[in-house]
Amino acid sequence: MIEIKGIYKNFGKLQVLKGVSCNIEKGEKVVIVGPSGSGKSTMLRCMNLLEIPTYGEVWLEGKILTPVDPYLHKDIITKSKTFKQLAEKERSENSGLTDEEISSKIIAEIKKNDLLKKYEGREFAKAVKELYKSNYIKTNLARRKMGMVFQHFNLFNNLTILDNLTLAPVKLKIKTKEQAEEKAMQLLKRIGLEDKAKEYPSKLSGGQKQRVAIVRALAMEPDVMLFDEPTSALDPEMVGEVLSLMKELAEEGMTMVVVTHEMGFAREVASRVLFMDGGIIKEENNPKEFFTAPKDERLKEFLSKIL
Repeated sequence: MIEIKGIYKNFGKLQVLKGVSCNIEKGEKVVIVGPSGSGKSTMLRCMNLLEIPTYGEVWLEGKILTPVDPYLHKDIITKSKTFKQLAEKERSENSGLTDEEISSKIIAEIKKNDLLKKYEGREFAKAVKELYKSNYIKTNLARRKMGMVFQHFNLFNNLTILDNLTLAPVKLKIKTKEQAEEKAMQLLKRIGLEDKAKEYPSKLSGGQKQRVAIVRALAMEPDVMLFDEPTSALDPEMVGEVLSLMKELAEEGMTMVVVTHEMGFAREVASRVLFMDGGIIKEENNPKEFFTAPKDERLKEFLSKIL
C-alpha cells in the first residue's frame, strides 16, 4: 500500500534520515518507536509530503507521491550523459569487465558522488519526466487517502467542533454541507462528544481534542491513518481514552502507522514494530519477538530503559 524507498532527509548539514526503506501493507498496524531525534516523525511526515525527501521516493497504492529519485532507477541512470561518458571510458580502460560489471561499477560511482546533479541533456530529463508523468498521484488526493493526527491536535480554535469536522469535506467538494454534517455528527456520537458539536476547542480537554482530531481525519474517509505521537501532549489520565479509540480503529481493519512511546499499545495492537535510531531502521519484527527477543544491541539498551 505504502512503499518507502531509500528516503534521505537533510536539514542543511543535519542528516535526519539516512536511507530508510519499508513497505506498509493494507490492514497493517505498524508502530514506530525509538529515542527522540531518531527520525520517526520525519519519516512519517515524508509519507504525505509534509516534508519533501532529499532523496528517495514514496509510493502510495502503486503511484509515486514524491519527485522521482533517478538514483533508484537503473534504466534512468543508464540514459544519463554521465553514465554514457563513464561507460565509454571504463570499456576502453577495462576490457576484461563484462557490460554488467561495468554498469554496476559506474552506477555505484554516480550514486556515491551525486553525479546526476550535473546537466544531463534531453534524453535523461525526458526519461525522468515520463516515469513521473505515468505514475504520479496528486498531493492533495494522496493526503485525502492518508489521514494524519498530530501531537498538538491542530484544531482550528476559531471554528466550532462541527465546523472543524466539516470544513475539509465541504471545501474539497467531497460532500455537501448537509452530508458532511450528518457524517460529523455520527463520528462525534461514536466518541461520545455529540453534545460538544457547537462548542469551540478551547472548551474541551486534551483527550477530547485529540479524539476530535482523530475523527476529523476519519471524516475524509482515508485508506490509512498516520499518527505522530498522538498521546505525548496529554495528561496521563487522558491517554487511555485516545488509545481506546485507536484500538477500535485497528480492530475495524484500518491501516495505521503510529509513532508513539506507548509500548503497551505497540504490544497489544501492532502487527509489526519498527525501531529507529540515528536516522535508520535498526530492527523490525512482530511485537512478541520485538519485545522478548530483540537482536540489535541499541534496541536492547532502549528497551531496558523504558520497560
